Amino acid sequence: MKNLLFTLLLILPFQGFSQIEKAVKPVASPLPVLPAEALRASAGKTRAVVIGISDYQDPQIPDLRFADNDAEAFANFLRSPAGGSLDGDHLKVLIDSQATFAQFDAALNWLMDESKPGDQAIIYFSGHGDVETKTRSQHGFLLCWDSPPQSYISGAYPIFFLKDVVTTLSTENKARVLIITDACRSGKLAGNSIGGAQLTSQNLAQQFANEIKILSCQPNEYSLEGEQWGGGRGAFSFHLVDGLYGLADGNSDGSVNLMEIGRHLEDHVTQEVSPQSQVPMTVGNRTEKLAAVVPDILAQVKKNKTGQLPLFSAIDSKGIEDEVLATVDSTIRALYYSFKKALKEKVFLEPPGECADAYYLRLMAEPKLERLHNSMRRNYAAALQDDAQQAINNLMKMEPTEIQIYRMERLKKYAAFPVCSNAPPNCSVQSIICALHYRPGSCFLKDGCCKWKAH
Repeated sequence: MKNLLFTLLLILPFQGFSQIEKAVKPVASPLPVLPAEALRASAGKTRAVVIGISDYQDPQIPDLRFADNDAEAFANFLRSPAGGSLDGDHLKVLIDSQATFAQFDAALNWLMDESKPGDQAIIYFSGHGDVETKTRSQHGFLLCWDSPPQSYISGAYPIFFLKDVVTTLSTENKARVLIITDACRSGKLAGNSIGGAQLTSQNLAQQFANEIKILSCQPNEYSLEGEQWGGGRGAFSFHLVDGLYGLADGNSDGSVNLMEIGRHLEDHVTQEVSPQSQVPMTVGNRTEKLAAVVPDILAQVKKNKTGQLPLFSAIDSKGIEDEVLATVDSTIRALYYSFKKALKEKVFLEPPGECADAYYLRLMAEPKLERLHNSMRRNYAAALQDDAQQAINNLMKMEPTEIQIYRMERLKKYAAFPVCSNAPPNCSVQSIICALHYRPGSCFLKDGCCKWKAH
C-alpha cells in the first residue's frame, strides 16, 4: 500500500510576506490610488506565484544566500501600485520551507484554475536548477525545498511540467504569461559534471508558446549574488526590480516594456559582475508593457539607491474565503477552520469524525462553499503529498534493514488511505488521490472508481 502511494505521488502533476529588514524600508506616507490600478482592472486580473529558496532541507543541496530576499523583493513590487497592487487573493508567495514540491504544484494549479481570457499570470522562481544525469534527455528541474539531492524525479519540479502549465495558461486559458527565473546559481549539485544548472537554463530559454520570459543569465553562465546589491541580493533581481519601478523607462513614457527592461539589465548587471560573465535574457514581444511607472515610488527608489526599497504591506481587502464564509452559518465556518487546522497539524485520517478527511467530506457536500471547493481540494492533496515526500526522502537515505523497520511503521499510517475521500470503499489509493488532485483527462471512472489512464 505504501509503495503504491509513493509511486502515485511521484507521478502526480506537480504566504505570507516576511520583511527584508536590510533591503526595504516602510513607505513614509500612504500612497494614493494611481492609474496603474485602473490599467490593471481594465486589462484583466493579474495573479502571481513567487518562489524563493535559499535554505534547502537536504544538506547535500548547497544553500543559497539571497534567493529568498530576491523573491520577497519581487513580491513587494507586485504589492505596490507599480506592480498592480496585488492582494492575498491574487498573490501566492512561497519562501524556503513553504516552497515544497506539493505547494509549488498547488500554486501553479491555482493559476490554471483561476486564470481567465485577458488575465495575466506571473511565475517567479529564484533558487537552484539542475538536470538528472541518467537518461539521454537530461531533463531540467527546478529544485524545491524538499527535493532529494540526486533523484530529482522523486521530488523536484520538471521543466517539462512547467512547459505544460505555461501552454495551458496561454493557449487554453488565453492568459498573458510572464515567467521570471533565476535558477542558474552556483553550487555543487548532482548535474555539475555535465553542466546541470546551465542545461536547465537552456531548457527554460526555449519559447513555450506566447509567453514573456526574463532569465537571469545565458545558458552557459551563472547568476551572481552578493551583499553589494541591496545589502544582500542577486545582481539580476536587484536591477530587475529597480528597473520595473521605473529606472528602466528609457523614453520616459510612464511604462516599462520588455525591450527597456532587457537593456537595463544588460547595462547594469553585465557591467557590475565583471570580470565574471552574466548577461540576462529576455524572450517574447519586446514592446510588451510590464509595469506602469508611479512617480512617487520611482522618486523613493532613486533617493534610496543603496537598495532600500519602499516596503508595501499586503492590501487590505475582503478575500474570497471571507466572502464565502460570511454566507454560511457558524457551524460550517467552525468546520472549515477545523479542516484547515487538521491539514496544518497533519491529522489526515484519524480519529474518525475529527480528522481532515471527515471535515473535507462534509464541507464538499455544502453547496454554499462551492467557490472554495477547488482550493480545499488543492490544499488537501498538497498536504498529503508533502507528508509522503518526507517519507520518500527518508527512505532514500536508509540502509535496507532500516527500510524494513520503517516500512512496517509507515504501513500502519497508510493502511487507512482507501477511505480518505468520497470514492467507494473498494477504490484504490490511486483513485482517492486522483479524485483529490483531479485534472481533466488524467483519470476516468470505472466501476465507480477514478482510475488512471494509461499513457
